Amino acid sequence: MESLIIEKPAMILAGLSTKVTLNDVLSNKTTLKVASNFLERRAEIKNCINEREVFGLSTDSEDYNPETDQFEYFIGIEVSANDGIPDGMDYREIPANTYVLFTFKGPFENADAVHNYLYSTWLKQSGYELSGLFNIEIYDERNHGPESEESLTDICFPVRKK
Repeated sequence: MESLIIEKPAMILAGLSTKVTLNDVLSNKTTLKVASNFLERRAEIKNCINEREVFGLSTDSEDYNPETDQFEYFIGIEVSANDGIPDGMDYREIPANTYVLFTFKGPFENADAVHNYLYSTWLKQSGYELSGLFNIEIYDERNHGPESEESLTDICFPVRKK
């Protein structure tokens, strides 16, 4: 699986968030429901500075247990400031950071293979470790929806040199 080390500048995102378990995501498609709700409300955000990309954020704690632990999922767009966020929406400030970027093809479930590769192989061989910030999925014009076999999705994991 190919990877690329990139630098991403700081961003402010406005959108919707929820707490989920991996089982919620896979069995109940909870994140897809939040994403659909966000896309219906996206036009309410007036200070958007990047119309092309939608960002999905998640967090994995160091001792994360995928069988039982909850994590936050956030979906949003980049904005110029954290004021004027519509009622019922949240914002996240993402600091500038180094990331390893992977691109996967197909439906959202295929992200699982990227996560497995990251933990089972890439981190052991790369000279990098996770830096504890948000994982970022980037949905742009190459993404044709969460169920599409033709979708391309970038997923970035925050890293630092060991």
